[in-house]
Amino acid sequence: MAEDGDGVTGFAAISVPVADDAAFVREAASDPARFGTLYRLYVDDLYRYLLARCGDETDAEDLVAEPFLAAFRASRAYRGTGPVKAWLVGIARRKAADARRGKRTHLALEAARELADPVRTDDLALQRVELARVLAMTERLAPDRAEALRLRFFADLRCDEIAPLMGRSEAAVKMLVHRALTDLRERLEATT
Repeated sequence: MAEDGDGVTGFAAISVPVADDAAFVREAASDPARFGTLYRLYVDDLYRYLLARCGDETDAEDLVAEPFLAAFRASRAYRGTGPVKAWLVGIARRKAADARRGKRTHLALEAARELADPVRTDDLALQRVELARVLAMTERLAPDRAEALRLRFFADLRCDEIAPLMGRSEAAVKMLVHRALTDLRERLEATT
């Protein structure tokens, strides 16, 4: 466990050095066990992103393996123009969009209201209710703001990594995230 700059304790981040990304991915193309290292490094970030994108744990669990399988198949062609994590999240975005086209369901805010009284639930249940509430409100944001928020906080990408995924400048991504947080805060306060 390590403490980040905000005083939050969590697992220390492990990553492949950016300079070695392309070589690591190309080596992993011929060694599935080595590709497993990429999976272990990034599966949690991709899962959180897909959960935020899909709004359903089962769908996120079903989808999380797909970006890794697609990446393994495309690993020989990886050019290394950015961090591996950003490349994987880009693949996950496309897989989530494909899945969403095939299944048009939305997490309704009313579903969170129908859950058990949070006063009588344990901490995990309360966290799930709050997460459902935040996800529901995120869906009501402008699509580009919602996506920037999901990529920043659920996929844990930096703004400079999000920029090429969204086809925007880093400054534009920072502004999207800022405006999304402001909109989200206002919406959440209005419902309390």
